Amino acid sequence: MTKLLINFMKSKNLPVLGTLFSNFPTGYKNVITTLSMTVMLSGCSDWFEPTISEICETNSEMCLDLSLDARCRHERADIIRLRYNHQTDTSDAFKYPLLLAFEDYLVCVEEAQHIEHIKRKGKEATRLKGVITAQRELTRLARETKRSLDPYLSYYHWSRHNDNEAFHRFERYAASNKVNDPELLISLASAQIKTDPERTINTLYKALSLYKDADDIDSAVYLSLVSLGTDKENYRMAYVWLGVSEYFDENIPSARRESLGKKFNLPVDILDSVVSDIVSALDNSQFDASALKLHRL
Repeated sequence: MTKLLINFMKSKNLPVLGTLFSNFPTGYKNVITTLSMTVMLSGCSDWFEPTISEICETNSEMCLDLSLDARCRHERADIIRLRYNHQTDTSDAFKYPLLLAFEDYLVCVEEAQHIEHIKRKGKEATRLKGVITAQRELTRLARETKRSLDPYLSYYHWSRHNDNEAFHRFERYAASNKVNDPELLISLASAQIKTDPERTINTLYKALSLYKDADDIDSAVYLSLVSLGTDKENYRMAYVWLGVSEYFDENIPSARRESLGKKFNLPVDILDSVVSDIVSALDNSQFDASALKLHRL
């Protein structure tokens, strides 16, 4: 998966932070929770969903092709719950979390199969069925969703299969006013940064405007803006976003920002005021790059 580059961190020996994709591709449990809650809230009886054991008793076809032993039970439960909650769903929306659930399940059963193989010294592993099922379902779901207009599935096919058509669908959606998930825009920025720094900055600014809680923002977003400012020799921009990153991540030292201010004789009092305005806007879920006049940095 493509990562946004944070070159200045390497040159200044700053601590390595998470990539911009730390939430989007692996955060399917949040998607599963949202989908499950939607089903639960659809009627009073759904407040008391059946357990996994009860689902398997009444809908054995949802469970029999999975390895039903003690290992990987959480990954298996996610798949079974998705199958159960969306058994009559004809849309593509739930297939993205299902794909990710099968990816996690495959990793788990392959590891478990390897452990079992070592213990049993070459005897047939009991988890082979789970491996075969996961591989088959990943292939089937990928084939079914290859041309889906769903932005998450378009992202999946681009990031997993380097599908350029899927990327263009994803890019068109991310550039629209329909986007309400900042992680989609951050993922788009990771592709734009290779060829178009200005568009990357605008995309990241738009992503920041969508967050409802500043604590959900990966500090790598701020540091990527620092890197983008440094690369274009806009040291005022780099200074400001270093200040923002320091506020939200106590592990980032102030020495880099202070050194930048002295080296390039920056108007630090004015820039510190901009930092405060940005921090306040982010804390209050009111970030607006235009209102903050960030284009003037």
